[in-house]
Amino acid sequence: MNKSIVILIIVSTLMIVQAASAASNYLVTESAPVYPGDTTYVYVPIKNTGFGLFMEDISVRLVPKDNASIRAVTVLDDVYSLGTINDWGEQRTAKFRIHINPDAVEGDYYFNVYITYKGQDTGGSTSPTPQTTKLDDQILTIKGKPRLVLANSTLGIVAPMSINKETLKFKNAGTGTVQNAVAEINLAGTNVNSVFSILGGGTQFFLGNLDAGDEASITFDLAVDIAAHPGVYNLPLKITGLNNYSSDDYVGVVVAGTTDFEISYQETLGSFSLNVANVGVNPASAVTVSIPRQKNFSSTGSSSSVLGNLNPGDYTSAIFQIEKTPGGGNDLDVEIQYTDTSGMRNKITKSLVVVLSSTEARTGAGRAGNTNYTIWLLPIAILLVIFWQRKRIIAYFQKRKGSI
Repeated sequence: MNKSIVILIIVSTLMIVQAASAASNYLVTESAPVYPGDTTYVYVPIKNTGFGLFMEDISVRLVPKDNASIRAVTVLDDVYSLGTINDWGEQRTAKFRIHINPDAVEGDYYFNVYITYKGQDTGGSTSPTPQTTKLDDQILTIKGKPRLVLANSTLGIVAPMSINKETLKFKNAGTGTVQNAVAEINLAGTNVNSVFSILGGGTQFFLGNLDAGDEASITFDLAVDIAAHPGVYNLPLKITGLNNYSSDDYVGVVVAGTTDFEISYQETLGSFSLNVANVGVNPASAVTVSIPRQKNFSSTGSSSSVLGNLNPGDYTSAIFQIEKTPGGGNDLDVEIQYTDTSGMRNKITKSLVVVLSSTEARTGAGRAGNTNYTIWLLPIAILLVIFWQRKRIIAYFQKRKGSI
């Protein structure tokens, strides 16, 4: 083979290989930065870097490289025709219309660019064979939009004069990254001032850097003032971060209208009367008093009584039949259940020292039974006396009749 022909073939091959290139690995977009939900154009500059006039019928194709890129970006126009580039060093730009999916996460996404063209016609009998040059790993950078939300909270119902360990969980439900995020609970507002306090520290909590989908939690002790009025409170919550990120939210908490009771007892006509008084500052609904099973006392008949609603200062009584356990102590346990102003059911256990009278060693029912027997025995005794003394009674009335 002629040496000049071999050199020509080698040079031609180099010409074809070097015929196209992109200026940078980063794709240029119509607007920057690109955000999820945007529809925009991507520009790929193609330059003839070969030696000679040989790039004809140029077709450029943009293809997502991996599954992540396929899910993030939809290429609406994936093929662009550039025609012919005849001059060495000449550059033209391919343009592709793309749509960024709304849930695309912030980051870099990779594409391959395929450039197909025909080389120079050397005057042979066959047409030039189409050539394809591949540009790997062309990068499209998507800037996400972070959105930190309150994902979960243990805050619910709290009582006045209580300390509650609470946890708030935050989640980045957006598509971007928040750096140096800080959550702040504002307890100085008009509606919550002096009602709540956070013990052991301030009201700001560091969340750190949160990528899309990341979560972070804070835990604190929330103290409720003794004078807190029952109701629903919205605690203002503010989250800030770098790059001017800021969001406002609220976290709700209910102060329950809990109350307290005082109990006493009284023995009357063989019955055991248990007195219950609402000594708190809030009303109580559907109040029920019960005597549970215990070692010192036992109850016969019903062990529970419904007292109804008790406003502050109200009191009422319930009658039970109880018996002291031989050898047991004098402490009687009493359970009180009620519904507070938030609708929550509460149970309080009270202890009362009870000393029954000597005739009450059995039960209140026993004494009541003795009273019933006395009522029946008296007329029976009278009838018996009349029966046995009937002759004298008859004679007495006949004598009085005769004297008249």
